[in-house]
Amino acid sequence: MLLKALVGTVKDLWQRRLLPAQVRAKDTRLAFADIIGDESLKGTMVPTGPILGLMDVLAGMISLRVSRGPIATISFDSVDLVKPVFHGDLVRLEGQVISMSNSAMAVQVCGFRHDVQTGKFQHTHSALITMVAINRFKRPRKGLPALFDDEQAEYCLSMRETAKQRKELAARWRREQDDVDALPRVTADMLQLPPQDKEAYVAVSETEIVVRNWFLPRNLNVNETLFGGDLLAWMDKAALYCAKSFTKSERMVTIGMNRVLFKLPILATDVVTLKARVTNVRRFRLEVEVEVFVDPADQSGTRKSHTGYFTVLNVDAAGEYKPIHKGLLVDESKQADMRALLKAQKRWQFEEEDRNLHSLKPLDVSV
Repeated sequence: MLLKALVGTVKDLWQRRLLPAQVRAKDTRLAFADIIGDESLKGTMVPTGPILGLMDVLAGMISLRVSRGPIATISFDSVDLVKPVFHGDLVRLEGQVISMSNSAMAVQVCGFRHDVQTGKFQHTHSALITMVAINRFKRPRKGLPALFDDEQAEYCLSMRETAKQRKELAARWRREQDDVDALPRVTADMLQLPPQDKEAYVAVSETEIVVRNWFLPRNLNVNETLFGGDLLAWMDKAALYCAKSFTKSERMVTIGMNRVLFKLPILATDVVTLKARVTNVRRFRLEVEVEVFVDPADQSGTRKSHTGYFTVLNVDAAGEYKPIHKGLLVDESKQADMRALLKAQKRWQFEEEDRNLHSLKPLDVSV
């Protein structure tokens, strides 16, 4: 066992020596394209889940090529829907590395659908994904090349500064979420509630849905852990169902995803439980918090592996915004619900800063 570990360490060090000192952003560029969805459903909207899966595959391949070794997804920092994608569409995803640290890299991914009538590609999705290079022990592998380009020096420096600001914002975001847990009690006056004009109100805990599954070997990636794209699609499906169950509306669409954090890998032997609940309701849209828990076969106890926040929009048959007539109950006797409401409020307050730092100029469609 010790000999195997030593050989592995030597291989990692040798692999590190083969990496270049610098890499240009444009040299990391890669594009995937495929006809998506079910042809029998042509013309109906594709859920966000399959797009997320393709994004994860593209970001993973880009990171693999840059790091020349195993990689893992750390987080989907943001995903925004610009235009819907329909079953039978030709979808093209463009991605490239926009910032790099010693062991991690941020990958920008943009989605496009080919419009048959005009023959042009329309921008549909924007995403920012953080990947990490790992060694054979699934630990961060240091020594990635610097991202720099003499022809785009200003751009590289700007992206480096933006990455630093994103890191600081993420730390402040986590700190404020943790501060809510540290409060002895959450009271109604701590909440800045929207106008109380809903027809009915329910407790956060009453909106929760729970699903449980065991994933098969076909769902595993090259690291023999659950493929992130499959998990993201599952999370999106649960978030959408939770939103529909809350509003009693079948016409809802995921328009955004924020801070999906990958805390623990999921193994083939793990039983996986997913919990989704509504935590914030506005006029036309709501937020669904999704938490994933693993129950390892060889250990007792359950551990949280992933969290994510999905923004779901309510629309009518014509695709126009439709008001949500149900709200969330404020009841100080239910402190778990009160903490969920306060955390959601703080996330909402971060939204503008998040948008400013995560909104990047869309990538062009490469030749």
